[in-house]
Amino acid sequence: MKKSLIALAALAAVSAASAQSSVTMYGLLDIGYGAQTTKSRDGTLAFKSRGVMDGANAGSRIGFRGTEDLGGGLKANFVFEQGVSPTSANGFANRLSFGQPIPGAPSAASGLSGAGGGFSANTNRQSYIGLSSATMGTLNIGYQYTNLYELGTLSGYTVSSEGMPGGDKAHLFGLLTVGSARANGLTYISPDFSGFTVRAQYGASGFGSALENQQTGASNLTSSGKRFGLMGKYANGPLSVALAYTTLTSQGNATAFAVPTVPVNPADRKSSMTQLGASYDFGVAKVAGTYLKAKNGGVSTSLTLNNSYTAYQIGVSVPFGAFVPFVAIGRAKNTENSLNTVAEDFKTAQIGVRYSLSKRTTAYAMYGKTTDAAAPANPLAYSTDTKTIVGVSHSF
Repeated sequence: MKKSLIALAALAAVSAASAQSSVTMYGLLDIGYGAQTTKSRDGTLAFKSRGVMDGANAGSRIGFRGTEDLGGGLKANFVFEQGVSPTSANGFANRLSFGQPIPGAPSAASGLSGAGGGFSANTNRQSYIGLSSATMGTLNIGYQYTNLYELGTLSGYTVSSEGMPGGDKAHLFGLLTVGSARANGLTYISPDFSGFTVRAQYGASGFGSALENQQTGASNLTSSGKRFGLMGKYANGPLSVALAYTTLTSQGNATAFAVPTVPVNPADRKSSMTQLGASYDFGVAKVAGTYLKAKNGGVSTSLTLNNSYTAYQIGVSVPFGAFVPFVAIGRAKNTENSLNTVAEDFKTAQIGVRYSLSKRTTAYAMYGKTTDAAAPANPLAYSTDTKTIVGVSHSF
C-alpha cells in the first residue's frame, strides 16, 4: 500500500511538471513556379530565370518554441527558428529567391532583388530566451527581430510580398543605416494597456555582431554598433497605428578584422530612422501603409559624406470570401546630401491574389516590378526587376 502511494505521488509530480511546461515544433514551407527578369539601364537583358523556386508569400522556416510556468505569474519562454530554402540542394543554406542561384546574378547589395534576394540574409531567423509576466511584461535576450522589422513587415502594414519585386524596397528602405531585420540584443515588451503596447530595444547593429569588437595590435582597431529602439503601437478594432524611432551609434573601420590598417576616420557616426505604420479594415477592404525617414552619420572616410532616405508604400486588399486580391505601390529615394545627387530612386508596384485553401494552406499568384529611376554612372547598372510567380505555402 505504501509503495502504491509513493508511485501515485511520483506520477502526480511528473504530470504536474509536464502541465507546467510545453514545447511546440512549427514551420512553414512556401514553393512556387515563377519567372524573374532583371534588365540594365540601357534595356538589355541582364539575367533571366524560370522554373520551380522558393515561394514569395512567406519565408520558409522550421522552429521550436516553448514556455515554462515558474510560479507566481512568471513564465520562461524561448524561440529557436531557422530559415530554410526548400528548393535548394542545401536546404538550410542562405535563403534565395530561386532554388538554384544564377552565377553572377545581382544580389541585394546591388540594389535590386536579383536572383539572390529573399527573406533572410542568414539561416538563423530567431534564437532567444525570455521571462514574461502578465503584469510586468516580457523581457527577451538573444537574436531576435528588431523594431525596424516588426513595424515594416510583421505588424500588418504591408499587404504586398517583400520576397519579390514590387514589395521589396519601400517598407524597409535604408534598413542597414540603423541596423538590420534581426540582431543580438535585449527587448522589453510592455503589457497591453487597452490596445496600446510599447517595445524598447537595446542591442547590436545587426546579424550576429556584438555591441563592440576590438582587435589588439599596433593598429588597435575598434568597431562598434550600439542600437536603441522604441516603438509604440495602438491596435483596437479596425484601426492599428504604430510609430518607431531607432538610433545607431557606430565607430571605426568596418573592416576592423580584415587587413589591420589604421581606420581612416574612427569618429562616432550617429544614424537614425523614424517609421510610421497604419492600417484600417473597412470590412469590404483593408488599407495599409508605411512611411519612413532616415539619415546615416557619414561614410568611413568622412562624416560630411552622408545620405538621407525617404520611403512610403501603400496597399489595398479586398476579400471575396477565401479570395483576397491586393495591389500595392511604393517609392524609395536615397539622396547623397553632400553631393546633392539622388543615388537611388526606386518605384515599386505589385498585384496579386491569395486564396485560403484552409487555415494553414494558401495558394497565390503575384506579379511585381521594381525600377530604379536614378541615373547611374554606369548605363549597364541594374535598373528594372520583374517577377511573376504562382505558388502554395503551408504552415504546420
